[in-house]
Amino acid sequence: FFFLMIRRPPRSTQGVSSAASDVYKRQVSTQSTWGFKYQGMTQGKNPKNFRKKGVKKRTTHPFARKEWYEVKSPAMFEKRTCGLTPVTRTTGQKIASDSLKGRVIETSLTDLKKSDEGASKAYRKIKLIVEDVEGSSCFTNFHGMDVTRDKLCSLIRKWQTTIEAHVDVKTSDDYFLRIFVICFTARMQRQLRATSYATAAKIKLIRRRMVEIVMKRVQQLSFKALIPELMDEKIEEEIKKQCARFYPLQNVLITKAKVLKKPRFDASKMIEFYGDHASSANEILAQAPIQTEEPKNLLAGAEKKQIHLSFILIKLFHILSLIHISEPTRPLYISYAVFCLKKKKKK
Repeated sequence: FFFLMIRRPPRSTQGVSSAASDVYKRQVSTQSTWGFKYQGMTQGKNPKNFRKKGVKKRTTHPFARKEWYEVKSPAMFEKRTCGLTPVTRTTGQKIASDSLKGRVIETSLTDLKKSDEGASKAYRKIKLIVEDVEGSSCFTNFHGMDVTRDKLCSLIRKWQTTIEAHVDVKTSDDYFLRIFVICFTARMQRQLRATSYATAAKIKLIRRRMVEIVMKRVQQLSFKALIPELMDEKIEEEIKKQCARFYPLQNVLITKAKVLKKPRFDASKMIEFYGDHASSANEILAQAPIQTEEPKNLLAGAEKKQIHLSFILIKLFHILSLIHISEPTRPLYISYAVFCLKKKKKK
C-alpha cells in the first residue's frame, strides 16, 4: 500500500490589506500539516503567570530586629567600654547570647587608651573575643594583635636587610601563642657604604637570638602580664639591645600575636581579667568572704522546722491524694513546683 501525503499550499494574499494578511499568516503559522493547532507552553508553566498583581512583600529593615550590647574590655586596657555590637533578638530556640559568644571584635589601640600615648600607636590593631554575656554587656578577652598595612609598608626600604621570625610559645598559665617579629638592619657609625646588607650567617644568628628572647620572656609571664609588654614594646627593646653585637638593628617590631589555644573558660577566672569592674553574679559571689564556722543555732532551728513539716505532710496524706505535680519553672535556678491534692473518698 502506498500513501500519498499532499500538503495544501497557502492561500494567496493578493488583494488583501496588510493588516488582514498579518492575521492570516499568524493563523497559518499556528496550524500543523494536518490543520491542528500546536500545543505551546501551558499557562501553569509560564513563570509570569505565578506572580500575583497588587501584592507586595513586606520589607522590614534588618536592623529593626537587632538589639545592641556594650563591649567591655579587660582590665589590661584603660578604657573599659570600647564600643557597641548588634545582634538579632532572641526568637524561638535562637538565643542572642549564644550568637554573641565567640564573636571577634577588632579595634585600634587608640580606642582602648585614654592617654595621648595611644595616638602614637594607632597602627596597632587589637582583637577581642567575647567570652561571656551578662545583661546587656559582653565581657571579652584578648584574642590577637596585628599591625596596619601602611605601617608595615613604610618600614620596608631599599639598601637594608629584612629579618623575620616567628615562634610558638606557651605562657605560665597555659595560653598557647604564636608571635611574629620583624626587624631591619641599620647603618653603622662612620659608614661610607650606601648599603647595609647583613651576611647569611649573621641573619641566622640574629633570627635565633630573637626566637630565644621571645620564648624566654613569654614563658616567665602569665597571660595577663604579657599583653601590656606586647603593647609597650619592651620585648622589642631587648631584642635590639642584645642583637647589636651581631649587627645594628632598627624598627624592631612585633607584627602579629595570636592565641592558638587557651584553657577552658571558667567564670571565676574572669575576676583576674576584670578586677573591680566585674559585674557578673558569679564574680560578686566569689569576692565575698567565705564563712568557715557553721552556725549551730540556725542549723538546729532548720532541723526542727523540717521535722514539723514532715509530720504535717504525713497527716495530710491520710486525707488527701496527690494527683499532679508540675515541672520546675526555672531549671538551674530557684524553681517552683505546684502540687495538686484531692480529698480522698470515704470507703
